[in-house]
Amino acid sequence: MKSIEANSKILRVISESGQDITVNFDECNENWIAYNKRNHNWTGEEYLQFKNQSKCIGQRDVCAKPPYFEFFTKPFTKVELKNKKEFLELQKLVQNAGWSTFDMS
Repeated sequence: MKSIEANSKILRVISESGQDITVNFDECNENWIAYNKRNHNWTGEEYLQFKNQSKCIGQRDVCAKPPYFEFFTKPFTKVELKNKKEFLELQKLVQNAGWSTFDMS
């Protein structure tokens, strides 16, 4: 990656080829919560409890070739990294921004 930046709301990645990827963390989390509400047929109280606890915004796989993060945008946004160092850098940025992702490896 040429550049990776994040704050509590937004991830911005600029690839080596110049592709500019922006991910809205709140949108990803809302999509994740809505998905779970539909799949579990939650009542209002169950939904609110999950919504207040969930910080999930995507999934990641360090063992994939290449390693990647996939964010729960519509459609999903996949960010492929060159190596484990870039992967860990992005993982740290996501965690420091206060969010989490599922480990698929």
